[in-house]
Parts: sequence; structure tokens; C-alpha cells
Amino acid sequence: MLSRLLRPAASTAANRPGMRPLLRAEDAAALIAQARGLRAAHTVRPTGQRAAGDSASAWRGRGLDYAESRAYQPGDDLRDLHWRLLARTGKPFVKVHQEDHAPAWHALLDLRPGMRFGTQLRTKAEQAARMALLACVTQALASEGAAGTMGLTLWREPLQTVDLGRGLPAVRRLAQVLQQAQIAPPTQADADAPNAASTASAFSIWAQRLGRTLPEGSRLVLISDGAGWDAPEIDAALWGLRSRADVLILLVQDPVESALPEGAVLKSARFVDLARHQSGMLPNAAQGRAAFLLLAQQRRAALLARWRSRGLACIEAGVAHSDAALLHALRTR
Repeated sequence: MLSRLLRPAASTAANRPGMRPLLRAEDAAALIAQARGLRAAHTVRPTGQRAAGDSASAWRGRGLDYAESRAYQPGDDLRDLHWRLLARTGKPFVKVHQEDHAPAWHALLDLRPGMRFGTQLRTKAEQAARMALLACVTQALASEGAAGTMGLTLWREPLQTVDLGRGLPAVRRLAQVLQQAQIAPPTQADADAPNAASTASAFSIWAQRLGRTLPEGSRLVLISDGAGWDAPEIDAALWGLRSRADVLILLVQDPVESALPEGAVLKSARFVDLARHQSGMLPNAAQGRAAFLLLAQQRRAALLARWRSRGLACIEAGVAHSDAALLHALRTR
């Protein structure tokens, strides 16, 4: 079983200086209230069946929508006999219907060291936590009466997966998990964390395990800044997940990752060239800002193009985006 308790990790991390909860209790309550006030207009029909829902599954069963007819086999329910076809052909056939089910929902929350960067009111990790809660409550409200199972994976070392349950109780469980999770400013120890190859391998293993447990037609939300997602292993893992689930990527970015600030702030900023292992000031701030803007646009365009080619949907919701804007995007998704 993939599920792990988060308390040991949270208690260990709490000893580090500058630790704070990933999401405060008052913020979680406000986000849930805002989502409930703007609940989706189209909700599924309430039903008492355990697997019933509003989404077509890959299985055939006793649903409402006619799918096909096939020859009668020993053990078939006689109530499914296609009497008109029997009268016309003289051979017994049964009606097969499209079974309805409540799709499972799972979210991946990227908490790698790069997500703890921020220049605005909050870090990318804190923004990602807010997005995860909004996505969860939107799903729960849209599926009320026929809610599927919900789960969460925290992408850090090691990856941790939690079963949240179903419906609105799952939303409350997620809020508790996000309040227990702790973050701190990046340190030198974070810089010495596992390299990109091992990180991509860990993601690939997680994706394979999740793909074996998620039923077809599930909904998967990946919340990250997309750093390192151009690695072949991660790209292949995303393709594998898309073959089983409806995948939505919530792309989190800090404003300075799209465009460097202007004026004296940029002129006095010290930059580090990780490729050349050099640091220093920009010799020409305006020229450097233009070059950075071009590279950022090219990277974003390449990411979006790759995801679109894989059939992945993406919502850009950086730190500067409002909760209302994200809710609207999730509702119309």
C-alpha cells in the first residue's frame, strides 16, 4: 500500500529554523468557503450505488446508456435479454449498457526545493498547496452524491502518498495534511539533494505504481513549476498516466521566473550561472533582462507544446493569480 503517515516527516522537519505550515488553517477555511460559494453549476445525479457517477467508465455493466448487444452466454441475467432481436433472429442476445462510475481523483503536489522559492506574498509551494485544496473541493462539490476516492502525493524525498477518502470529508483531510506539512527556505543541504536523474527515476516509479491502481477514467491533477519535466523518463511517465487518466497540470510560477524586475533591483542583483559555476552582476541589466525574457518564453512554449502533444491539459496559475481566477478555470475545465 502506498499510503504513508505524514506525522514523522512533519515532526522531523519542524526542528529546522524558519519552518511554517504549508497552508494555514484560516486560509484553508477561507478557500473552502470561497469554492463552496462558487460551486460548479453542473453536478452529478445523486445515487445510492457505490460505483455510480456521471462519467463513463471503460467497463460494461448495468448502466443507463445502451452500448451494444452480444450473444447470450450462460450466466447472463435474463432481464437483459434483447427480446426484439430474439424475435427477429431466433437467437438469444443480451443488451450491454455503459456502466457509470464516480471517477477517482488524485493530486501530485510538488514540494521539491525549487518550489520553496518566492518573491511575492507566498512561495510557489504555498501557492501550489492552495491550488491543490481548490482543485480538491471543486472535484468534491461537482461529484457530490457520487464521489469517487481521492488521494494526494507529496513530491519530496521520499514521495509520500495519502488516501484522503471521499467527498467533502476528503477535502477536510487534505486541509489537515497541508497544515501538518512544513516548509522552510532552501538551504545548502537542499542544493546537495538527489540529482535530476534520480528525481526523474523516482517520479517514473511513482507514476507506474499509481497507474496500476487508478481505474481508467480517473482524474489526475499535477501541481508543479514543471522544472525538469522535459526529462525523457518524466515525459514517458506522463504519457503513461495520460493513457489511463484525464491529466490536468496546474503550472505554478513566480513572477520573476517569467520576467526579471526592472530598475535598481535588477542592477544590484547577484546572479549564479549553474552551468558555468560562476556568479556576479549582469554587465548590462537591460540586455540581460531581454535575454532572460526570451529564454523564459521559449521554455514555457516548449513545455506547453509538449504537454498538448501528449493530450495533457494545463492551467497556468502563478503566485500572482487570484483564487477566484483559478476557481473559474477549474470549473470550466
